[in-house]
Amino acid sequence: MSCDCFPKCSKCGKQMVPLSDFSNNSVAIRYKSWACTNQECRFFVVLRGGDVYYGTASAESSRK
Repeated sequence: MSCDCFPKCSKCGKQMVPLSDFSNNSVAIRYKSWACTNQECRFFVVLRGGDVYYGTASAESSRK
């Protein structure tokens, strides 16, 4: 999927895609995180408790 409306990764320049999740109360949280589409890059941005975290996923925490 390619869309110019999504931001580019600040690490590699490829496209980022939004990911959604549910809160503890089963309320949908849209765009809770963004992940780079480049599997080698693995850069992400995520919201947790009102704080913004960013970095690169480790091999131990990856899922395919």
